[in-house]
Amino acid sequence: VGAELLCRRHQLIREAYRLSPSAPDYSASDWFMGWGRRRTGQTVQPPLAAYVAEQLKHEASIAKESRKAREEKMLKAPRA
Repeated sequence: VGAELLCRRHQLIREAYRLSPSAPDYSASDWFMGWGRRRTGQTVQPPLAAYVAEQLKHEASIAKESRKAREEKMLKAPRA
């Protein structure tokens, strides 16, 4: 894995300087390095990202219902 990243980085630098030697452009670095759309969160495989999103959504739903139940209990509790 390390050697592959080194080779990719080398290719990225060569391409950036080939396109503009006086001002190398590294805008495609995420693609060269194999990270895809890093700025938009697509650094993992889409099925894994979908699974994680679904689990987080499920946890948020549980937390929301727990909060609502707590608030309802507070409203029904006799005030001293």
